[in-house]
Order: sequence, then structure tokens, then C-alpha cells
Amino acid sequence: MSMIFGGHIIDSNSGRHQLEVVVDPEEFVVRDVLSFISERSGVITMRRQLECEGQPYELVLYVESGNFLLMLSEYGSEGEHDVRTLTALNSKNEFVSILGDMYSVRSVTRDLELVYTVFIEFARTGNVSKDTMA
Repeated sequence: MSMIFGGHIIDSNSGRHQLEVVVDPEEFVVRDVLSFISERSGVITMRRQLECEGQPYELVLYVESGNFLLMLSEYGSEGEHDVRTLTALNSKNEFVSILGDMYSVRSVTRDLELVYTVFIEFARTGNVSKDTMA
């Protein structure tokens, strides 16, 4: 299973700076990129080179102000598009702005180690546990 890893950073003037695309990144590359973007704003994506029906095909991270929103895209059993996110049901029912859109804080984390763990799991297995992302 081959993965493509890349994304872009948004600077303080709303300029977009493309990151180098890496095919089948080593764990240290994933960690370095996630660490780098954690103090900035932007989007990081890991995508299967070949999509498999009924399985996740893309993991996207949106970052702003230390808030991390993970979205795992997959095709459902009948071909419909599903998106899984983190779900912290014990969090308040409030919203936070990330890159201009509002998201429930229940779907957002500030835990960079969790983000790293999710990316590595997706890179290794092509999926993320439903206990982590529902």
C-alpha cells in the first residue's frame, strides 16, 4: 500500500506555501512535518495512491492556533462518501474556528502525539481504529 504525504502552510499574510510531496514517508518525516506545522496554520494530507472501495483513502489534518482537526475520508459499503473525525463526547458543545470554518470542539484536539499516532496508524494499516475516529 503506497501513500502520498504533503500539504501546505498558510502564513500570517494568508499566503500559501506548498510543502514537498513525499511518497511512502518514513515515520521521522511524518513526525517532523507534523511538528513543523503544529506551530503554524495549514493542511496536511496523507492519501493512498490507489483507492480501495470500502476502505479509507485519505487522512487530512487542518491546523490553526494549536487546534488540530483530523478527517478520515472513506467510501461506505454502498459507495457513499463518509468522513470520520475524533469524537470527545465529554467535551463542551462549543465551536472553534479553523481556517475560516467552525467545527465542534468535540472533533478537535490539541494533542500533537495523538495526531502523530493517527497518521502513523493510517500509513501502516490504511485505516484508523473506530475507537479513535468514529
